[in-house]
Amino acid sequence: MFTITKQVVDWNGDLYIIKRVIKETSIREELVQEYKEFIYADVVLKRNGMYYFVVKIDEAQLVEEEEVKLDKADES
Repeated sequence: MFTITKQVVDWNGDLYIIKRVIKETSIREELVQEYKEFIYADVVLKRNGMYYFVVKIDEAQLVEEEEVKLDKADES
């Protein structure tokens, strides 16, 4: 069993999942749009010298967490 964690950011009242964060100096400005499309991001946010490639969360629903217990295998 493994857990996938995602970073979520609130930007102007909307929630976004962060796909990638890249230093502004690491990518030429004319390639930002192409990279956004390559990683399937919806929006690029720029703050403090960083580009945030994000996907907007359209509608969030609370899902009950289910705890999964694994049985130990019998050792012979």
